[in-house]
Amino acid sequence: MKGVGLGVEFCGLRFKNPFILAASPSTDSKEMIARGFEAGWAGAVLKTTSVESEEVSIAYPIMASLEPGSRMVGLHNIDLISERHIETVALDVIWLKQRFPDHRLAMSVVASTREEWAYLIQRAEKVGADLVELSISCPQGSMLEDEETADGWMISQEARLTEKVTRWAKEAATHIPIYVKLSPTVTDIAAIARAVERGGGDGICAIDSVEGVVGIDPGSLSPLPSVQGYSSRGGYTGRAIKPIALRCVADIASAVHIPISGVGGIYEWRDALEFLLLGATTVQVCTAVLHRGFRIIDDLCDGLARWLVRRGYANLGEIVGLSLQRLKEHDDLPHGVMVASQIDHDRCIGCGSCYVACRDGGHEAIDFGVDRIPIVDEILCVGCGLCAQICPVPDCVSIEAVVTSAT
Repeated sequence: MKGVGLGVEFCGLRFKNPFILAASPSTDSKEMIARGFEAGWAGAVLKTTSVESEEVSIAYPIMASLEPGSRMVGLHNIDLISERHIETVALDVIWLKQRFPDHRLAMSVVASTREEWAYLIQRAEKVGADLVELSISCPQGSMLEDEETADGWMISQEARLTEKVTRWAKEAATHIPIYVKLSPTVTDIAAIARAVERGGGDGICAIDSVEGVVGIDPGSLSPLPSVQGYSSRGGYTGRAIKPIALRCVADIASAVHIPISGVGGIYEWRDALEFLLLGATTVQVCTAVLHRGFRIIDDLCDGLARWLVRRGYANLGEIVGLSLQRLKEHDDLPHGVMVASQIDHDRCIGCGSCYVACRDGGHEAIDFGVDRIPIVDEILCVGCGLCAQICPVPDCVSIEAVVTSAT
């Protein structure tokens, strides 16, 4: 759109827009990444790879979800890293950079020793990758051989190990930017982010998938996805993890001075906008692409550009982190302002959802008469907002300040 710029910088590199394909099945082949670039994505993180000696064997099926189909709210996978090792992936990078020199390619790598980390990073540099993403946050496990850690331990759950591996990577690199992907499964993600910064990391990606068990088949009693009647813990992604990801990005942005690539539940342009407003510079997308395909980039770019124009901003740099100052501790919020629910009776369909919710989960402030018109008692109502979240009709219920007459 004319008059507005979507170009951004991350780790000192220019991206034509903030949208990057996250490491996933969508980025496990050069042909798929090429189609993504042709569609309009500014960059891609190749699916995590490892040294040739690392044995990778994936059990299928790997995916299950909540609300399967068009309404899917979360995707669960027990996938591991790519079965394609470093030398194969390196050839993909060469092929892609020859054809798409202005697009950014990040190689996601994982290793068990300092020597392996160094080898992977040096190979990424040699073949022309633009960045390296340290994958130390995978729920399926990432550990160091010389550490007394249990199988499945994530390096990014411990600040000391995070700083150690980050420093190893930076010492191995001569010029390529190194950023680190973090897990939300920690007590204090800001402390882990500061460890990345101390280790010399050029940036942070947050968040990786959330470890979980998505469900149980009541017939076979197998956890899902069922692999011949068995399953394992895996990574949960999609819309459902966005609130966790936003909180983590905000915490990290308030703690460090290095840039952030936000990821977790981005489906629409508004989702991306929220990550940017809380401090992310770029955003990575995974599940929405698996769900809807590469062409969602058109709506992502168009929606974001139109919002910038409407609000009078010339570029994305003007909005990064703008909402951080509005995120406060509870004690610092405005207290003492009286608010109450307001119901638009012209929109109301008389379903009674607000009445039931307030009666059994709120403050018993809504009466529901025989004419099926809900009436709010402003003396009992405190404006908790439950009814507005339950109502199936958009903009039918609002929470507004109570206007009192002077005595």
